[in-house]
Amino acid sequence: MHGALVRLWALLYARIHGARFESRPGLLLAICPDLAIPQCNGPWVQEDSRSAVDALAGAIAEVDVTGAQPWVQTRSNQAQVREAARRLGFTNEERLPAMLVRRDELREPAAEIEVALLTDDDLEVAVDILAASFGVPRALFRTLAAALRVLPEASWYVGRADGAIVSTTLGVTIDDATGIFNVATPAEHRRRGYGAALTARAVRDGLDAGASFGYLQSSAVGHGVYRALGFRDVEEYVLLSRPD
Repeated sequence: MHGALVRLWALLYARIHGARFESRPGLLLAICPDLAIPQCNGPWVQEDSRSAVDALAGAIAEVDVTGAQPWVQTRSNQAQVREAARRLGFTNEERLPAMLVRRDELREPAAEIEVALLTDDDLEVAVDILAASFGVPRALFRTLAAALRVLPEASWYVGRADGAIVSTTLGVTIDDATGIFNVATPAEHRRRGYGAALTARAVRDGLDAGASFGYLQSSAVGHGVYRALGFRDVEEYVLLSRPD
């Protein structure tokens, strides 16, 4: 699953002007000044090693120079590098379960929603939904949308209820894996199964296209929803950032 996530990030960053996704000793470094949010900027720890610890400060400094706020992405068994990040001031911690589902595990939800692939006419509404759901400036998702629209491996879905778009999500199939990202439903439309329906559709389409599993990084809010769809925890990402 982690390898699939790395391959996706490399493809995506190759399509965003000024973005870089590069190797450092024991690390991968993501830098995307046009997406100035922590999730898009900072080192991904690849191995819990001395070389990764030694490379950490320099990698963070490369992000700081761009003006973005970096984070450090680790996995559950990378305690040595995590402690080094804390010594560098990265004391805020967020845990994201890494979840996976295979074809015989996927359960279809019941929801009164029409799911379809996004069209050019839907794009601006979908960007509005993403910005409102995640509480970030609209311009950030507009930059991401421009890259995703030309990524042939990506399928962007919208869900309509009573004719209006109320939810959106993204599926990206690379090799034998389908990643699920940006599951977004504004607060006034939540708790009706919309996000679950779109997620299941994206996974099913990926499996039909040749993937052997679907995967995602779950928020605390979404964890129970994904469990109900058949996803199971296979790893935990521990994300470190500086205090606000």
